[in-house]
Amino acid sequence: MRAEPIKRAGVIAIGSNSTRMLTATLGQPLTNLVRGRLETRLFLALDEARGLSNTAINRLVDAVFLLKQQAQDAGAEVIRLIATSAVRDSINAGLLQDALQQKTGLSMRVLTGQEEAQYSFLGAAYPYLNSPPIGVVDIGGGSTEIALGDGAGLDVCRSLQLGASRLFLACPMDGLTAMDRALNIARQVIEDGLRGLRLPPDARFLLVGGTGSALMGILKGQLPQSGAPDEGFTLTQARESLRRLSPLSEQERASLPGMMPGREHILPTGLVILTALMDHLRISGMQVTARNNTDGYLFEMFQQ
Repeated sequence: MRAEPIKRAGVIAIGSNSTRMLTATLGQPLTNLVRGRLETRLFLALDEARGLSNTAINRLVDAVFLLKQQAQDAGAEVIRLIATSAVRDSINAGLLQDALQQKTGLSMRVLTGQEEAQYSFLGAAYPYLNSPPIGVVDIGGGSTEIALGDGAGLDVCRSLQLGASRLFLACPMDGLTAMDRALNIARQVIEDGLRGLRLPPDARFLLVGGTGSALMGILKGQLPQSGAPDEGFTLTQARESLRRLSPLSEQERASLPGMMPGREHILPTGLVILTALMDHLRISGMQVTARNNTDGYLFEMFQQ
């Protein structure tokens, strides 16, 4: 007897800054979306040996448990669990997997950097796949993914060991001198990782992740709404925001209208990566999208 196809599914993605949940009715497009998000700061919890403490593991397990409950409440028939850069980097991911399995019953799949880029591309770009080439940039806590393609598939898929939390640890942002130092670090990683990459002149670029959402909040002076439509910004606006935020203390940033809670410490380093990348690729403007690798994962489930 043939099993009934899954109609509604959920996925939880353990990121380096936050852990996200998406539950949706599978289709093209995904419909009846319910999103959840908790700031878990996993990358910043890694010690010098790249290990996760019991406290960090327990905090993350509790977050995944809550997000699983949200997915079940949203009608998910199945729930998948994926993880990205911070878990890739950790030396004791097995302990985390065991703790997650015991408390949540979920088995964690650790994505490669390339898989992360592919899911980010599919999630962000699938409404535009009949358009000219689409570029997707996903600035995470531990890594940054760049993908370029169209309805026929991916032409470019790169993952850089450069993320907002990783750069924050290397270069805390406490003034314009630190900003310049962080820009030099980011430019070197980008130049090494994207050497020889050329973009078609008609490519449309989408920005995925908390850096983009937090930037739009600062530009508009109000917190972004869940499910907001894609919105554009320019390289000039990103540069101005970076110069505005860099000299401020974390407390001063947190008090700004539109500052996303939990981003006051790493938004400047996220903007460093963003502006350095746009400069390198000669991108004058991008659109911020709420869609991300969770959308891509569920859309792939629908396609299978």
